[in-house]
Amino acid sequence: MDAGIWKPARLDLAISALIALGLPWLAGWLFDVSGAFVPLLLYYGLAWGLALWRRGSSGYRKLLPRKISAWFYLNVAVILGALLMARWSAIVAPHFLWPGMLATAFIWAPLNAATEQILWIYIFEAWDLYPGRPERRASWLRRLAGLLLFSVFVGLIHTAFWLKFLHTVEAGTLAGIIFVSLTSLSGYLHLVVWRKTGNMLFTFIPHLLLNLVPIFWTGYSILPWLFR
Repeated sequence: MDAGIWKPARLDLAISALIALGLPWLAGWLFDVSGAFVPLLLYYGLAWGLALWRRGSSGYRKLLPRKISAWFYLNVAVILGALLMARWSAIVAPHFLWPGMLATAFIWAPLNAATEQILWIYIFEAWDLYPGRPERRASWLRRLAGLLLFSVFVGLIHTAFWLKFLHTVEAGTLAGIIFVSLTSLSGYLHLVVWRKTGNMLFTFIPHLLLNLVPIFWTGYSILPWLFR
């Protein structure tokens, strides 16, 4: 799954565009119909399936670099700032349901943190690494197209799907707005960290912190949302 080794085909351009523009709406509709379990299964299944089918690897079994990129530490710092804002704008569950909270913390949080950015990076790299016309202008246009689809997908999957049930931060407060801004920045930093380290572990760690830590002060449980 090294950047620069796998070579996307036209099929990857079509798949990535279809996912970026369609999956968030489908996931939101499936949630309305059946709860979160089915769309999560589809989302995570596509991420791992496409990584193995189209790219040949998940990116987690690569050798660790001898020197960890400073971009990783920057991403962790951004996430720590986001967590501070999340604490100040927390939506606390009325009752702490410990079984659901612990299942959310130790099953959903690491699974989500290990999975989401696999698909995000696939969408971007399907265009950025596509071996099309070699001219510099054409190369930058493909990169911009990848960034645009990446941005559209990450924005839509949160607004059309996650916001329906992932209630841990009050986004309308000043701290909540800063939280959203910092987590958006972190999404782009995942791309840089992946390119600099070549190992998905370094995107997993900050994402896990973001998913895991707020659960312990909000008492959030995903279990009631899985099925309707």
